[in-house]
Amino acid sequence: MKGKIIPLSFRTRHDSETGHEVIRLTPPHIICHRNYFYQKCFTQDGSKLIFGGAFEGHWNYYLLDIARQQATQLTDGAGDNTFGGFLSADDRSLWYVKNSRELRRVDLESLEEYVVYEVDDEWVAYGTWVANSDCTKLVGIEIKKSDWQPLTDWSKFRAFYFTNPECRLINIDLQTGERRVILQEKRWLGHPIYRPFDDNTVAFCHEGPRDAIDARMWLIHEDGSNLRKVRQHGEGESFTHEFWVPDGSALYYVAHKENDPQRYLFSADPATLENRQLMAIPPCSHLMSNHDGSLIVGDGAPHNTGDISLNDPFIWVFDIQKGTQTAICQHNTSWKVLDGDRQVTHPHPSFSPDNKWVLYTSDEEGMPALYLAQV
Repeated sequence: MKGKIIPLSFRTRHDSETGHEVIRLTPPHIICHRNYFYQKCFTQDGSKLIFGGAFEGHWNYYLLDIARQQATQLTDGAGDNTFGGFLSADDRSLWYVKNSRELRRVDLESLEEYVVYEVDDEWVAYGTWVANSDCTKLVGIEIKKSDWQPLTDWSKFRAFYFTNPECRLINIDLQTGERRVILQEKRWLGHPIYRPFDDNTVAFCHEGPRDAIDARMWLIHEDGSNLRKVRQHGEGESFTHEFWVPDGSALYYVAHKENDPQRYLFSADPATLENRQLMAIPPCSHLMSNHDGSLIVGDGAPHNTGDISLNDPFIWVFDIQKGTQTAICQHNTSWKVLDGDRQVTHPHPSFSPDNKWVLYTSDEEGMPALYLAQV
């Protein structure tokens, strides 16, 4: 029920390998997970955060007050996309998509809910929709309903790529609900992200399995002009999980190379498209930086290429200037598909606003739960 208060009992331990403090925020017998790693989840002062929880049998949004160790239910009923939601820049609203059709805003004080935009009947909302820096508009992907399929496991994810679904990259005005189409193609599109503090530049990807995509990362102007690829894949190369450094200075991404036990952190200049290797890293899946890109957090992951088969269990912090890497804790998540969802056991780590903690998801104690690890 919207407005319901859920008392939580945090559990604190010290990681057996690193000695860093780790706090479990949510109970291990109910599915709880954080939102996508580049979406705003903390309030500006770091005292509260949003998450997805199945306390009522289906996933809804909750606002966790860290000092009080309690969560307030923000949404009702089934159908919430609990990965793509985000807090507004002023901390007054939650934005999320309901039933793959409605973009909604929840007032965090009154809990009143407003439908700001509805997807046309012929289309379905897909993936994570991302706002610009001042939260006045967002970019998203819609897939033609006749082409859309539920992607409940990784084999279906792979097969869907080869159907060449019709997709459109859209812009939505968050005041008026007006939609504009930036790009429409008979190709699977994903990961739309406004460049911070530059509403004219939008990044997006050609979605699909790493070994099948021609060139993953693309930039385009908001008016649909100046479409350009960030980097062409070389032989045996693939790139994943690109994100903008929050100050807008660069696009960071992870590079994979066949038969290589490491992965590589790269940056791309959005103006010159110069790509630069920053450092070799353990096999992390998702990376996110602090505000200026000087510190990066990543989640060690399964890494299988040729005869190499690894599964790194750590949350890592990388210091770009010093060239150092530090394991802060073991996440030990299973990475398994759960309840038909491919993402819910993924750690998706990011820093707290003061860079002193990392928030991540893991199912190491049962069901997926939220954790804070001390940097």
